[in-house]
Amino acid sequence: MSKVTKAIIPAAGKGERMQPLTNYLSKAMIPLGEKPVLEYIVEELKSAGITDVAVIINSDDEMIIEYFKNNNSIHFIYDDTFSGPGGAILNAEPFIKQDSFVVAFSDTPLKGILKSRVVKNLISLKSQPNVFGALAIYPIDQEEVSKRGVVTWCEDQKIRNDKHVVLSDIIEKPTEYIEHPWASACRYVFDADIFNVLKKIPKDDNGELQLTPAIRQWLQDGKQVLGTPLPKGVNRYDTGNFKDYFEAQRAFM
Repeated sequence: MSKVTKAIIPAAGKGERMQPLTNYLSKAMIPLGEKPVLEYIVEELKSAGITDVAVIINSDDEMIIEYFKNNNSIHFIYDDTFSGPGGAILNAEPFIKQDSFVVAFSDTPLKGILKSRVVKNLISLKSQPNVFGALAIYPIDQEEVSKRGVVTWCEDQKIRNDKHVVLSDIIEKPTEYIEHPWASACRYVFDADIFNVLKKIPKDDNGELQLTPAIRQWLQDGKQVLGTPLPKGVNRYDTGNFKDYFEAQRAFM
């Protein structure tokens, strides 16, 4: 298995859906139970064997810097452009160089005793020949389809716990009805070639560079990307809007 030791956490977003709370503190530092959300993400990565984490932040995010000042595994990269997750990841290219790496979003904590297995499984999948990327996926309700990066795969593949599927497509926030939808759980392992793709894809209507279209471009180019379900008993939560944040708060308390 190839050694993957680096990770990127995009955490430089405006957090508009969590205002007015995010007028006073970064979305990544919103408390969840006894700790900020970001600490759960960092701990999860460390437990999976990641030794160097680049956190993409705004230059005025002094609270994050102060909180993690004694954590030698954290490296801060500044991004004041609000260029979306794809733009944040591109800023970390000099940190990653040509290595394969993990991406974990700062507002999607996982809960469950097997959560460290998620990234470990993805690293193992990415180490297979001719695999460019691997991502964790999970089933969602129909009302969530328009909020998530929804994945599909060939019908002859059966999805089972701890098994993977070869993805055929991924669509950011689709509007059409999708039967039995599955979405990205915002845990990824990528080949460094993703940087080349991110430099070519267009920004969205909000002027942001999204990650999903880059993965989709890979698939359209015939690159192999795998998806694997979250382990049984591991749940993904969202702290990017108040409704889901309150649900996460109940779970983590």
